Amino acid sequence: MAASVAGVLGLGLVACGNVQDSSTQTASSASADASAFPVSITHKFGTTKIEKAPQRVVVIGTSSDDLDAALALGVTPVAYFSKDGSASVPPWLQGKIDPAKTQIIDAASGVNAEQVGALTPDLILATADYGLEQEYENLAKIAPTIGYATEWGAQTWQEHVDVVAQALGKTGEAAAVKASAQAAIDQVKAQHPAAAGKTFTASVGNTAGKMFTLASEKDFAVQLLQSTGLKLSPAVADASKNESGSPTGTLTPEQYDKLAADLVIVAFTSPDLQQAFERNQLVSGIKAGNYLVTDMQTISALRYPTVLDIPWVLEKLKPGFAKLG
Repeated sequence: MAASVAGVLGLGLVACGNVQDSSTQTASSASADASAFPVSITHKFGTTKIEKAPQRVVVIGTSSDDLDAALALGVTPVAYFSKDGSASVPPWLQGKIDPAKTQIIDAASGVNAEQVGALTPDLILATADYGLEQEYENLAKIAPTIGYATEWGAQTWQEHVDVVAQALGKTGEAAAVKASAQAAIDQVKAQHPAAAGKTFTASVGNTAGKMFTLASEKDFAVQLLQSTGLKLSPAVADASKNESGSPTGTLTPEQYDKLAADLVIVAFTSPDLQQAFERNQLVSGIKAGNYLVTDMQTISALRYPTVLDIPWVLEKLKPGFAKLG
């Protein structure tokens, strides 16, 4: 996914804090397979060799893919540098992350290499770090650093689990971890068989006079929703892409009728934008149907599905699925 989409849709992930004394904090990796090391992982910035099971893992991300994967695999990172600029632990991590063990640091304006170094990590996971191009060289001097495979936002949630599991010596647990998220998808399909073949649109209003709508089957949110049996509405699939070439189409008020579908998911960054959208005459018919207004945190989690946020986001969308019959 293009970087501009992150800015447009807002990631809404985790909180901020200051680097504390790290002398007593360690990553939980007791069950790592010692025979899995040394291991070499190739990514866009080269090949990184990890000599032994990491004990102090630092995660850097614009989205929480690596953090969620590590936690799901039973490893507690000593810190997470969050680039999304939000200020609270996301609901899907409630009870799964302990701020006393994992420092959550606001890195919206960039990662401070000195802060990272002060944590004395022996592994840095940054496969979901937009901006890693500018940071990788300094980070790699601190500890083995794993970047994204080809470009930021191009790896599926399953691929994030696989690479994190490889780096942590947890490949034996990866299949079960992925299966837990897949089970949530399968449950939605079983509970809502009428969703099969029904159309959907998913959009965000964060700019006056525009709606940004998912318009490509390459988009991870589209893939997640289609895995439940839904189908992206052809009307938005043909929507013109924005200037960045991202899979998010830009619709102007005279095009809002294109958002009509069996399930219409929308989120807004302000009540004023929602009211302006809903006053549009082309929207009146949409509102009368299966019209689900959700929050930015939900739409952001949908855009960047992770092994831990998938069950949560599908639960949030259940009212829309229920209306499909």
